Amino acid sequence: MPYERTLDLNSDAFRGEAYRHYAALRQASPVFLSQPDGQLPMWYVTGAREVEEVLLDSERFARDPSRIDPQFAAMLGGEQSIAFLNDHMLNRDGESHRRLRRLVNKAFTLKAVTAMRPRIEQIAESLLDAVGPSGRMDVVSQYAFPLSITVIAELLGVPAQDRDDFRRWSHMIVRQVGHDLSELQRCYNEFAGYMLALIDRRRAYPTDDLVSALAQVEEEGRMLSRSELCSMIALLIIAGHETSASMIGNAVHTLVQHPDALVRLRDEPALMPDAVEEFLRYDSSVERAMVRFVTRDTELAGQHLRRGQFVVAVVGSANRDEVMCANPDRLDITRPACPHMSFGKGTHYCLGASLARQELDIALNTLLRRCPGLRLAVDPSAVRWRYVPNFRGPDALPVCWSVG
Repeated sequence: MPYERTLDLNSDAFRGEAYRHYAALRQASPVFLSQPDGQLPMWYVTGAREVEEVLLDSERFARDPSRIDPQFAAMLGGEQSIAFLNDHMLNRDGESHRRLRRLVNKAFTLKAVTAMRPRIEQIAESLLDAVGPSGRMDVVSQYAFPLSITVIAELLGVPAQDRDDFRRWSHMIVRQVGHDLSELQRCYNEFAGYMLALIDRRRAYPTDDLVSALAQVEEEGRMLSRSELCSMIALLIIAGHETSASMIGNAVHTLVQHPDALVRLRDEPALMPDAVEEFLRYDSSVERAMVRFVTRDTELAGQHLRRGQFVVAVVGSANRDEVMCANPDRLDITRPACPHMSFGKGTHYCLGASLARQELDIALNTLLRRCPGLRLAVDPSAVRWRYVPNFRGPDALPVCWSVG
């Protein structure tokens, strides 16, 4: 495919037709090198088998840049405030990653997630109470984001009055581009400063929340350092609401384009568990896994990758690969759970997968029950996608429904 080397996967033109492009790329070259003008060269992996190989092989494809070059890792770390937000388990491999994950697992339990269900239901109901009489809302700004940020903030113990700041900081951090460098640095400084102060307060005066639990957990006498703790909480906040909000937005966007499926799911809520897996597969909010670094010269799908090069596994494309399931471009809410990689694979599998599934289940059930005749309030071509490199979700999703 002649345009591969200059293909810009972040452009509006690409994002609007992403799955059509991915199908063509899988057919032509499931692993290709792209270098749009002014951007770093990047290997993109779009085939399911190849994506799985990258995600499972941390020896050849590392998340930890220090395995390539300590100076390179230090350069990526940047200023101290940035380092304080990047010293988390997703940037570690091997025993260092396993240690951090074991510590976090002690606090982030299935029991804690399950216990949140009544509260998540209450949050969803209250958000729809606020907009119900109008018969219209923007799903993204008035439902998906407020629901997800409230859930993760309450789980962590972030005061309600500070949540707008967290949303602003996380939006800027995940987007990265489009901001003045001094503005981005100020964002990192504010975020890191707030987190470190909150950690110190919770260590001195623990409460019944995840920040306090993380501050107290230890293994063989070792606790999370302030840098590790700050980074872990930042990761949970950003991943816990950015991906969940886009996940809800994507699912609603899919449903309003498939009215027969919407009506059936509304009338048969018992279908929701399989439907949740289908929405996750069909349009993943994590479009691309975090960048990996090639640790040694290697070959993947006939392509020769050199040590130090960047690799991006495109999860959204892999989920639509024909090797994963039959008719992958067809939405089927009755499909028995089909394999997907929306929560990753291997050692870096998403810690919050069970919470994300629960949020999507509740968000959709509540919306379908409370909003009869739910439909898109704009022309489908008017829906634009957020400019966030690794995530996929609508920038806004105006919907309406019948009132009275």
